Amino acid sequence: MNWTRRFFILAVSASLAACKTDGSNPSPPSPPGPPPPATVKVDFSFEGGFAGWTAAYSDYSPGQEASIAFSSGHERLPAPLDNMFGIFLAGHNRSADLFMYASRGVTGLAPNTKYRVDVSVNMASNVPAGCVGIGSSPGEGVTVKAGGAGVEPGNVTQAGKITTNFSKGNQSQGGANAVVIGNIAFGAGNCSGGTYQRKTLTTNNQGPTVTTDGQGRLWLIIGTDSGFEGYTKVYLIDGQATLTPL
Repeated sequence: MNWTRRFFILAVSASLAACKTDGSNPSPPSPPGPPPPATVKVDFSFEGGFAGWTAAYSDYSPGQEASIAFSSGHERLPAPLDNMFGIFLAGHNRSADLFMYASRGVTGLAPNTKYRVDVSVNMASNVPAGCVGIGSSPGEGVTVKAGGAGVEPGNVTQAGKITTNFSKGNQSQGGANAVVIGNIAFGAGNCSGGTYQRKTLTTNNQGPTVTTDGQGRLWLIIGTDSGFEGYTKVYLIDGQATLTPL
């Protein structure tokens, strides 16, 4: 084989190799992945009833149920808020540590995904600031908490005490599932039998991080954690939860 023919064969071979690698015949693109989860807003109102929420209480010793006399229900608010309806949570803090709360499931979220749960709630209390009470103030001593959990909220028994199956902290301290958003005191007024006043509390974009379960569910939580060793009755009126995927 002469040099001219050999050069021709090498040139053709190089040209064919270049055709395979120069991108003129690329592999088909990979199919697009699923879109990222979207932020979800959940509006809630207790104007017509419990609207899927469940009321419960915890942080007491077995046998204290009758003396705590926990109750909940749906009713018209007392004057001057009697143009509104809401649900109430009420009980005597015989355990010096009573936690009363309402919870509701949210579905249709991305499974096994972290969300920041922010809650804003309109509520009503009849306790002004600066009042003196047993163990603690009946206003500032009743801490309001909000957040969410990746399991349906319920009670468990630990060390002989009835407590929650989610982390909500203790009294004025928040937990992994429920952060402190304020207390039930609303301002100046009569410490003995004050009228109910409306109050708005929010997590201010500082809500807890909650991982949904395998079915894309989580549960919203709003509650009061009391150091006041007396009777408390609060109303929940309406609000909004914002679930931001992380």
